[in-house]
Amino acid sequence: MNRSSTGWLVAVAFIAGCATTAVLQVPRARADAQNLVRWEHWCIDVEGVVKNADVERAGSEGWELVTASFRPPVVQGGSSVGGGATTLCFKRPR
Repeated sequence: MNRSSTGWLVAVAFIAGCATTAVLQVPRARADAQNLVRWEHWCIDVEGVVKNADVERAGSEGWELVTASFRPPVVQGGSSVGGGATTLCFKRPR
C-alpha cells in the first residue's frame, strides 16, 4: 500500500468508528435494577495462624472470603509490642 491509500483507509475507519458510536450506545447501568445483588460484609482480625476450621465455618454460613491481609508485628527494643494479625474480609448476599 502506498502512503495516500493508507491515509484514505485511516480516514474511512475513523468515520466508520464515529458513525457506529453514534448508533450503538451502551445502556447506562441502573442502581435500581431488580436483579441488583446487595452484599453484607464481615471482617475479623485473627491473631497468629488462621485455622482452616474457622474459614470452613464461615463458608458453611454462606460467607465468601474476598481478601486477606497480614499486619506484621510491631517490634520495639527487640520485643513484640503488638500487631501480627491477619485480617480476613468476607461477603455474602443479603
